[in-house]
Amino acid sequence: MMFLILLELNGRPADQYPDLERAIKALGNWSNRLRGQWIVESRFNASQIRDLLKPHVVAGQDRVFVGRLTRNWAGSNMGDGFQEWMNRRNFDAPK
Repeated sequence: MMFLILLELNGRPADQYPDLERAIKALGNWSNRLRGQWIVESRFNASQIRDLLKPHVVAGQDRVFVGRLTRNWAGSNMGDGFQEWMNRRNFDAPK
């Protein structure tokens, strides 16, 4: 399944979240072409992803949103290879 992860990191400077970045990358195939936003292909559901990321953010200051993506998407000026990368992803729920 594909997910959009939105982050608003207020607790400390953005470059001081290396464990958060590692946790996101460990979820599966990922892209972070927009600041504070990640697209991730993962076997976990949205609540599980949120719970896996919560220990890596500052409670009460940082915000995390995780939503499932469908094949109905569009982008502009996303960089070389982005459309092909998205087209190779699995948007379906596990059976």
